[in-house]
Amino acid sequence: MIGWLLATAGTALLGSVFPLANIELYLVGVLTSVDGLNWWALALAAAIGQMTGKTLFYLAGRGGFSLGTRLGRMTEARKGGRWAAWLEKFQDRTQQHPWWGLGVLFVSAVASFPPFTVLCFLSGAAGLPLLGFLAVSLAGRAIHFLIIAGAPELIYQLPFFG
Repeated sequence: MIGWLLATAGTALLGSVFPLANIELYLVGVLTSVDGLNWWALALAAAIGQMTGKTLFYLAGRGGFSLGTRLGRMTEARKGGRWAAWLEKFQDRTQQHPWWGLGVLFVSAVASFPPFTVLCFLSGAAGLPLLGFLAVSLAGRAIHFLIIAGAPELIYQLPFFG
């Protein structure tokens, strides 16, 4: 079981910075093809792995480092790029009402809308505290992955799969 937990966390970490590695598809695939795995443990491993990678986007938003040319365009939001208006609104509202910013981040972590990766970056740029970012994001991603990982179990419980 430890091997599956590490593989899941690693796949989630990879998927958090390389979008072609889809952790949701991985979870459903593993849980429908391998017997005896704890779906909730894999979901939590996915949340931890993904948050490890998403923290890089948060730190890049804080200006700690650049994430490359393509993602560097997002950093231009501070200097008047295409994300500037959204960042400014998010930053102003978050500074006036810090719980609002954490609430939007939580909804994004659960539903992936607005896109969670963008919100991770904007949370750093808006100055949300790191501990608040980690707590809210980890809770939201845990709920997200518990829903995804629990879906096959719930589907198999339906009468016509009997």
